[in-house]
Amino acid sequence: MKAFIFSFFFLLSFKTFALNFHNSVKLVYAQNEVTVNVAKGFCTNIGIDDQELLSIVGDAVNNFWNKAPTSRLKLRAGNIVSVAAAYETDNICEPSTNCEPNSDLAVGSGILITCNNNITNFPNSAILGITIPNNISGGTILGALIMINDRATNQFDTKSRAEKVAIIAHEIGHAIGLGHSPVTDSLMYYATVQSRTNLGRDDIDGISYLYPKQQPVSCGSIVDVNKKKPDFWSGLLAGLLIIAGLETLRKKRNWS
Repeated sequence: MKAFIFSFFFLLSFKTFALNFHNSVKLVYAQNEVTVNVAKGFCTNIGIDDQELLSIVGDAVNNFWNKAPTSRLKLRAGNIVSVAAAYETDNICEPSTNCEPNSDLAVGSGILITCNNNITNFPNSAILGITIPNNISGGTILGALIMINDRATNQFDTKSRAEKVAIIAHEIGHAIGLGHSPVTDSLMYYATVQSRTNLGRDDIDGISYLYPKQQPVSCGSIVDVNKKKPDFWSGLLAGLLIIAGLETLRKKRNWS
């Protein structure tokens, strides 16, 4: 895999600061629709099965990102897919690098969510998930990987379903190119916040900047339908009067 500039994000539990290694390069998906799949059979300690995780993905995209009115991007919950066991056990970064993405975990397209129990990825239970766009061409994201902490001591298991939806939505935000927000009412705030149910203004501004909705360009007019339309004979008479007036003016000029 070619080396590239990347974003790598942790989401930590309440009031714990996030480690945020990211760049200022605009990285986006080229297509208007991006699918979020779930890796099959790796979630054993987060209190939900694959099908429920996929259902949470559906709520995360529909209740949050798909409600941004000024963004062209639409996300959808995809399928439960079989992937290599490395997605459950391996480090998201190549060893002995400044987190160059592990080429064995490159996501071919869209977004893949997997449970992972690697201690290097999750050295403590407060880290709920990590995300990295790990398949990039130029400034285009081809694929991104989200890992949920599946170690026995994880705190994801202790969250309510609504909180899990918000956590997954937050990670999806990173997967589509957004960084952390310093604004506390934003979904992309660096730490989890209870009762998060919608995007904040900063979230909407961010996704709209990365994925602006193109407005059609056209010329138009408005007609007053209540205005009485002139009939044919009235129009003809007005035209004849104008012609007669112009003819009279011409004759007067010729006489002078």
